[in-house]
Amino acid sequence: MNKVIVAILIVLVIISGGLGYYSYTLNQQMYALSDSLNQQLFDLQVEQANQTAEIDQEFATVRAEMTAQTGNVESKIDETRNEIGALQGQIAGTGDRIDSLEGKIGSATAQVSELLLDGSEVYKKVAGATVRISDGNVTIGSGFIFDKDSHVVTAQHVIEKLTTVYVTTPDGQVSRASKVSGSTYSDVAVLTLEKKFNIEPPVIVDSSKVQVGDPVAAIGNPFDLNETLTTGIVSGLNRFGRIEYGTQSRWIANLIQFDAAVNFGNSGGMLVNSHGAVIGLVIARINPDEGDGVNWAVSSNKLKKVAAALIANGNDDYPWLGVEITDLSARTVLNRGLQSANGVLIERPGTGSPAEMAGLKAGDVIIAVDGAAVKDVGEFTSYLGENKSPGDKLRLTVVRGSSQIEVTVDIGKRP
Repeated sequence: MNKVIVAILIVLVIISGGLGYYSYTLNQQMYALSDSLNQQLFDLQVEQANQTAEIDQEFATVRAEMTAQTGNVESKIDETRNEIGALQGQIAGTGDRIDSLEGKIGSATAQVSELLLDGSEVYKKVAGATVRISDGNVTIGSGFIFDKDSHVVTAQHVIEKLTTVYVTTPDGQVSRASKVSGSTYSDVAVLTLEKKFNIEPPVIVDSSKVQVGDPVAAIGNPFDLNETLTTGIVSGLNRFGRIEYGTQSRWIANLIQFDAAVNFGNSGGMLVNSHGAVIGLVIARINPDEGDGVNWAVSSNKLKKVAAALIANGNDDYPWLGVEITDLSARTVLNRGLQSANGVLIERPGTGSPAEMAGLKAGDVIIAVDGAAVKDVGEFTSYLGENKSPGDKLRLTVVRGSSQIEVTVDIGKRP
């Protein structure tokens, strides 16, 4: 029994020793495995850290490249914007130049149209408003429809000796004049008709815009040849001419000089520009025994002023200074030491006239009117005729001796 127990104890000791050895060995293996795992984990952490650092570096590099590229892109965008802005400026400049060229082309076209007169087109525009003035049997002169109330304008000398005035239109309508009023010193007359014609009056434009060399056409009834059109050019402006009418003569201002052919019967007809607009009323021609190609028309501005007064009042009060004037001669300019031949010499103010009342004297030289220089008697009288009426004031710049003075004249009514 004891031996059995001893044997069992020995076995138990052997088993306990084996278990202890195994436990020790297992612990050593676990320690070794733990150290290995820790080393592997450390190595893995180091590797991850290195990889993270590399990734961060790559990110930094990529970010830097992207920033650089973004900067380049933004710079290119700015450059592109600047280029676009420059192109837009160039386009705008080109547009302005195109507009300027179009304006110049339009202006050149207008200038060319001013220099060219299409006789056929002008005739179509004005022939229908041209009328014949007669005593009922024979055509004496011409005229034209002035307004939509069928007033007719003509030259005063055409109708002043007629007891009854007849008007005939191109389409054959006839009417007597129920009223005749005229201005001798302007050679303009207005006829009020018994019968109204449904005829469109021609356009009447500003004659101050007319220039020497402008093409013109005259339309009238010379020698009873109805609605005859002749063409020419303006050859002078602001003329002051002595017009002979049979045994009578009178001085007329505000005359346009032109060379379109006119003859007996043209008086009272239209002088028109290249657009068929009225710039004057034909009144006379120079006697062919003295010269030819010099004809006269009262300016449209004077015509409108006088016709409006005749229609409204039945008469036109002509502005009057009561002074005899003449152009400056070369001898007078040199003898008096004047600066130029531009101006008007007063020969004599009439007794009790507005000129004398204002203090004007013989020998005074008028060099400006209302502040504007005056060249000669034609310009002076034309300014009065178109711009002044009785009761108006006229400011004159006068050279008297070696002094220059200002004189204001109260314009009177011509007796």
